[in-house]
Amino acid sequence: MGASHARALASSRAVEIVCVVDPSDAAAAQVDAPRATLETLPDVDGALVAVPTRFHLEVMTRLAELGLPVLCEKPCGLGSDETRAIAALDTRLQVAYWRRFVPALRALRERIAGGELGELVFVSCAQFDELPPARAFRDPRSSGGIVVDMGVHELDQLRWLTGREIVEVAGVAGGVGWDEPVEGDPELVQLAVGLGGGITGAVTLGRRHPPGEVCRVEVIGLDGAERIEFVAPPDGDETIAAALRAQAEDFARSGGEGTTVADAVAAIEAAERAKAALGLP
Repeated sequence: MGASHARALASSRAVEIVCVVDPSDAAAAQVDAPRATLETLPDVDGALVAVPTRFHLEVMTRLAELGLPVLCEKPCGLGSDETRAIAALDTRLQVAYWRRFVPALRALRERIAGGELGELVFVSCAQFDELPPARAFRDPRSSGGIVVDMGVHELDQLRWLTGREIVEVAGVAGGVGWDEPVEGDPELVQLAVGLGGGITGAVTLGRRHPPGEVCRVEVIGLDGAERIEFVAPPDGDETIAAALRAQAEDFARSGGEGTTVADAVAAIEAAERAKAALGLP
């Protein structure tokens, strides 16, 4: 994700990448910027954290000690306890849920808030990767597993689109075993989600989709319905890059349109409830 952010920001006129901090030579080489360490940071206005999730609390603590505002990749922590610990740090923090900066989704949210679809009855969110990430990343001790790593996007999106809280989560997990199984990270997850006001939600997460990465949402109300596939081949990467760029520029302006720490806590708490319902570690 660090490299994805760097590519997205290369064309920004509002945000400049001053340096990159990474212990990996190969990773640092993907960013066209001088290399630094947390001890040798030049004068910067803020930091974008895209390290593995298990290191978020450690890195965020160091950056808070330096007094830097931070845009932190999701999930903010491996669990709600870590996320709350990060929230308690004395720094301005925005969490990188880039869906909030996709124009089609923002327009849909405005339509819902304006009552164009009538009273909502059903919202469905789905996300499929083209191929599973590396096994080391899929390990729940590193990323939290599919429900945390992928699911927090959809769970946050449900709350953001509807303005309702998640009150109930159930689900099933499976997959046909394309690869050797990774304990705690099934290939496919289906969640049934209850939202405030009697709205029913559904979340689908998949580790493999041969045509390419796909993200879609469907909303049904008493007066209308809409279905949007906002990431799809062949131009899905461009959609994501544009949203990442808009998100970073909003953060730089202190715009406050992104995800708050309270939102991040709500998403990870819902993911933890989903993992418990699925019997995942």
